[in-house]
Amino acid sequence: MTIAVLGEALIDFIVGDDGAYRPHPGGSPYNVAIGLARQGVEVSYLSPFSDDTFGEQLRVSLLKEGVVVPDSRRSLWPTSLALVTIDKDGLPTYRLYREGIADKDASFEEIEASLPDDLRVFHTGSLAITPSQLPKIRKLFDLMHARSVVVSVDINIRLRASVDEEAYLDGVRSLLSQADIVKASDEDLAALRLHDDARRSAEMLFDEMGSGMLVLTEGQGGALLYTESGVIEKNAYPIAKVEDTVGAGDTFHAAFLASLCRSGTIGKSFRDVDPAMLGDALDFACAAAAINVSRVGCSPPTRAEVDTFVESAGR
Repeated sequence: MTIAVLGEALIDFIVGDDGAYRPHPGGSPYNVAIGLARQGVEVSYLSPFSDDTFGEQLRVSLLKEGVVVPDSRRSLWPTSLALVTIDKDGLPTYRLYREGIADKDASFEEIEASLPDDLRVFHTGSLAITPSQLPKIRKLFDLMHARSVVVSVDINIRLRASVDEEAYLDGVRSLLSQADIVKASDEDLAALRLHDDARRSAEMLFDEMGSGMLVLTEGQGGALLYTESGVIEKNAYPIAKVEDTVGAGDTFHAAFLASLCRSGTIGKSFRDVDPAMLGDALDFACAAAAINVSRVGCSPPTRAEVDTFVESAGR
């Protein structure tokens, strides 16, 4: 079973205590690919890399993690950049540089040609679902459904990612009915402005999906899973010191997908899956995210690290 990931790979310039910005490989789908690989899941990353120095760094980092990178052309466009500042609570703010960049430089036909033969889950989201990319993404979703491949989306709203905010948000919502698994944070839902209460907003989004599952992450509040059979809730794991929350949602989603794959849930109708099994996957993802926020930047844990952490927490 392979999971294919499509979306941005970029360089996060994260500000340090000394005020200097230092480069770190990042991008939500890129982080998810690494998180899946560290969980022991076969994963293929489909977006192209630039032929610049940063593009090579990103490509080599994925290969070292065991991610499959299809042997395709390198883009002449540059690698995308993001300036990241961290507030006193460890929460990041992003300034994105996304025009004419490499991870957008791929046609539907190129992506289709690079899909693995044993593909079971297709994951995308974040900056890959901005307005200019939607026609390609919709065609890919149609292809996945025709091949009985589960579609996973992390909406990961970044309002500065598009000059037309309304078109961007409408476009994200237009994809929900084509997705099988959707992840959204409370911050994402606040950006959508559906309701003042994040949980009520999640209910509204799940209704728009029509089927499948929706995950709502609430940071220190934990996570909820909305299914056709009801809602499952798991508390966050306490951490002595939060370094920052960069990549916490990406780590969470990678661990959640990995747990679903290991349990044999993928390929079944979600309404037929034992809720206890889904709850275990949600709890495992909460633990993985907790480990990540105890580290600087996005650094997803391995399966063994999560298992040890959960056992030591005694719950």
